[in-house]
Amino acid sequence: MARFCLTLILALLPLVTEGQILYNSIAGKDLGSMLVTGQKWVPYPDYRDREGWDAMLGEYKDGLISAGEQYLDFDWLVVRATDYLDYKRSGNRYTQESRLRKNADALSCLMVAELAEGKGRFMDDIINGAFLFCEYTSWAVSHHLASFQKVRSPIPDYKEDILALYQGNFSQMLSWVWYFFHKEFDKEDPGISERLRHEIEKRELTPFLERNDFDWMGFKDHIRPNNWNPWCNSNALICFMLMENDPGRLEAALRKCIASLDKYLSSLPSDGGCDEGPVYWYSSAGNLLCCLECLSLITGGQINFYDNAFVRSFGDFIVDANIQGDWQANFSDSAPVDKVGAATLFRYSEMSGSRKMYNFAVHCFKTDGEDPVDANWTTFYRAMQNLRACSRMKGLEDTPFKPSDFAWYPVTELCFMRSGKGYLAVKGGHNHERHNHNDVGSCIYFYDGKPVLIDAGPATYNSRTFDKRYRYKMWNMSSNYHNVPQINGFAQEYGYEFKARGTRADSKAKRFVTDIAAAYPDSTGVASWKLDYSLKKDGSLSLNETFKLKNSASTALHFLLPTAPDLSKPGRIGLNAGLTLRYDEKALSASCEEIPVSGTGIGWEQFGPSLWRITLRSRGAASKGSYRLKIGK
Repeated sequence: MARFCLTLILALLPLVTEGQILYNSIAGKDLGSMLVTGQKWVPYPDYRDREGWDAMLGEYKDGLISAGEQYLDFDWLVVRATDYLDYKRSGNRYTQESRLRKNADALSCLMVAELAEGKGRFMDDIINGAFLFCEYTSWAVSHHLASFQKVRSPIPDYKEDILALYQGNFSQMLSWVWYFFHKEFDKEDPGISERLRHEIEKRELTPFLERNDFDWMGFKDHIRPNNWNPWCNSNALICFMLMENDPGRLEAALRKCIASLDKYLSSLPSDGGCDEGPVYWYSSAGNLLCCLECLSLITGGQINFYDNAFVRSFGDFIVDANIQGDWQANFSDSAPVDKVGAATLFRYSEMSGSRKMYNFAVHCFKTDGEDPVDANWTTFYRAMQNLRACSRMKGLEDTPFKPSDFAWYPVTELCFMRSGKGYLAVKGGHNHERHNHNDVGSCIYFYDGKPVLIDAGPATYNSRTFDKRYRYKMWNMSSNYHNVPQINGFAQEYGYEFKARGTRADSKAKRFVTDIAAAYPDSTGVASWKLDYSLKKDGSLSLNETFKLKNSASTALHFLLPTAPDLSKPGRIGLNAGLTLRYDEKALSASCEEIPVSGTGIGWEQFGPSLWRITLRSRGAASKGSYRLKIGK
C-alpha cells in the first residue's frame, strides 16, 4: 500500500524540465537510498543532553532562559470571531494576526528556554500552548484565509486546510515542539503528543503532498512564484524531515519541494537580482538557504546545490543593495532601513563561497553586532542556525570590507554606484515585478550618508495592498510619487508591457541611461523619454531628461524628499545634506507638497512625520526638448 501511495504521489507531481538548477543535481540518482531517516540528521542535541545544549548555546543560554521566563504562566490570547471579521469589516489584517502571533512567540520562546535550561520549569506552559494551537481551526492569518480558502472568507473553514506563510511557520514550530518534547508529554498523557502529531499531519503534511494548486508552488500556468515559494517550502521540508518516517512519503515530499523550488528559481532574473527588493531578500534567498541546507542534511551531504554561480549572485545582491549601515536601496515593497542580518549572510557566504558576502557579514557583525536571542523562534531552524553562526563569527577578526563602486544587474536592470560622497541606485525594468511599484526609471540618491532623493517604500499592509483594483491608486505605489515624470498628465501603468527600453550602464563613467516612454499608456502620446543619470567624481548627480512627444504637452518632473526643501531662490532648491538642485527656471517652475506620513508605516518612521514632493512643471507645452538638472554643492 505504501509503495502504491508513493507511486500515485509521484505521478501527480508536475513535470520538472531538464536544465533546472536543483533537478540536475538529483537527475538519475536514487534519492531514496540517500535519505537519513529516523531524524538522525538533526544537528542539535537531544532534549536531555544538558552538556550538548550548554556547549551549543554558550553565552546565549541565560538570555534565552530570560526570554522564556516572561511567558511563564502566560495568559494565552483568545482569537475571537470578530478578530477574523475585522479584516472583512475594516481591512485591518493585524487584529487577528497579532493575537495569533503573540501566542506563537510565547510558545516558541518557552520551547527554547526549556531546551536551554532543561529542568521542566516551562513544560506546563509548553503543553498549554501546544494544546491551544491544536484547538485552533486554522493556523493561518485572516488575510491569507480570505485570499486562499475556496470560500474566500477570513473566517477559518473547517473543511479546508491551506498552506501559507505564518501557517507554515507555526507548523514548523509545533513540529519541533513534538520532536523535542513528545516523550515528556507522554509522561503526562499520550493524548497530547498524539493530538499534536495528528494536527501537523492534517494541516501541513497531507495538503503539501496532495495539492498542487497553491500559487506559491509555481505549478500553475502564468503564475510567477515569489518569496512565498522558498518560505513555504522551507517550512514544509522541515516538517516532513521531523515528522515523517515513511521513506516513500519523505522522498515524495523532497522531490516535490525540489520541483517547486526549481519553478521559483527559473522565474528569477538570471543575473541574480532580487526584484522584490532587499527586505524580501531575507524571505526569498534567506529561506532558499534553509531549503538547500536541509536538503543536504537529509541526504547526509550527498546532494548539495552550493557550487552554483546563480546561487552566489543571488546572495551578493543584498550586499550591493546596501547603502550604508542599515540603509538600503528600497525599491519595491522594501523599507528604507532594515537591520542587516549578518548571521544569515554569513551562512549564505559559507554555502556559496562568496568572499564579498563573507567580508560584509563579518564586518556588519563586528560593527553593529547581532543578538540571536532576539529572533523569530517560530522558525526555529533558521534562528538556531543563525545563533550558531554568531558563535562562529565571535572568533573572527573584522574583515577589510569595501563596498563595490559599481554593481550592474543587466537583466533586472538595477544599478548601484558610488563616487566621492555620492551613492546612486537606479532602475529600469518593468512594472510587473514582484511586489511592484510603478517606478520604471526611478532613483535613490544619498550624499555623505544622508538621504536626498528617496523611495517612500510600503505603508502598513491592509486588505487593499495586494488588490490590483486599489494598489496603484495608493500614492506611494504610483509613479507620481517616485522620482520620474508625469507626462501629459499621465502616470505609469501596471503590467509587464510597461517597461524600460535600451537600458545600459557604464561603470567607468558611472552612468545609467534608459528610455521610459513605454512605461506610460499610449494615450500619453510619448515617443521617447530618455533618462541619463551620471554620478560625478565629487559625488554630485546630473540628470538629463530628453523627450519626444507626438503632440505638444505639459510635463511635471517629480522628486520625493525626506526633508523640507528651500524654494526661496529661482532655479535653485535647497535639499538635505547641504545640497542644491539646479534647474532652468525659464523652462520649469518649482512647487512643493508636504505629505504627512506619521502612523501610516510609510518610511517605517525613518524619515520623520512628513515627506515632501518637489514638482518642476514645464512653463509651456512642447513636443520635444530636454531638461538638465544637477544636484550638488
